[in-house]
Amino acid sequence: MGSGLRRSLRCGQLGWFSVRSSLRPVRYVLATSAAVFVACAVVFSLQLLDFQSTRARLAGLTASATGVVARVDDSDDSDDNTVTVRFPVPDQPEATAAIELDTTPPPLGTRVPVRYDPAAPTRAITGGATSLVTADRAATYATVTVVAVLAMLAVNGFLFFTRFVQPSRRRSGPSVAMRRVKVQRGLLTRSWLETETATPRWIPVYFSPTLISLPSPTPVEVLGDVRTNRHVAVRINGEVLYPAGAVRTSEPRGRRTDNPSLPDDDRSLAAVRPVSLGRQFRADLPVLAVAPVVGAFWAFVDGSGFTGWLTVTVLIAAFGFWWAALRGSDPS
Repeated sequence: MGSGLRRSLRCGQLGWFSVRSSLRPVRYVLATSAAVFVACAVVFSLQLLDFQSTRARLAGLTASATGVVARVDDSDDSDDNTVTVRFPVPDQPEATAAIELDTTPPPLGTRVPVRYDPAAPTRAITGGATSLVTADRAATYATVTVVAVLAMLAVNGFLFFTRFVQPSRRRSGPSVAMRRVKVQRGLLTRSWLETETATPRWIPVYFSPTLISLPSPTPVEVLGDVRTNRHVAVRINGEVLYPAGAVRTSEPRGRRTDNPSLPDDDRSLAAVRPVSLGRQFRADLPVLAVAPVVGAFWAFVDGSGFTGWLTVTVLIAAFGFWWAALRGSDPS
């Protein structure tokens, strides 16, 4: 009675572990998607506040005229270029306004369009004014974050259906001999199952500790047909491993590491030890190395300075985590 109870509890624990392992890629993708959503929400909120404050400074500039650049101050000590513009005002003497520009100032004597406040003509703007550029940049960043979140949700929905729902509904076919290989390409390492057939196939799968102790080769139950289905899941010792991409007919490029024919004690112990999402995040940190570089390039091109660099770096870092989760990174 006691041994039977212990056996039942052990089977129940293994079953629960298998269920948690099967749901692990879903939790991982959802966690990284939440990180993207939070990053986009923060950027959107800050840009909205920036846009509203800038819009307040543009309020009341309802009149228009054509002015002439009377003075240019483009000293190296200031990040902003300032021009003094003279322009006619109805029923008043000619008005003069100093306008900060976010672009290279035009030469003296250049005729430029001006919008000004009829009640206070010294409040004026022209093309390339810092306030206009700031408002336009804030609106663009806010719009990009909304589009990015919508695109992420659409991609998630499509991939969840093709990688989890469809494969789980397929009938299991005959077992196929496979070997687990790790392939590192660039900053990302992924797990693949390589079939031992006349025409081999390579199936990218989301990581599970079970893969660590998988002998090479070993019979694997396939949910679907690797020859005809684009996405197939596999079942190993009762645990379903879902595809992290489409079945390939050519070997994935990168540095390859094969599982041994028989696992040693260390691999057997690692195979029953759960891998936390925190460890997964730490393993994905190298993917973020490109984020500050892209941010610096964008800040240079856009001229947005530190604010632009920080905004783009945060967004690229969040999407880098998400991209690694979709690709099925291997933290082992």
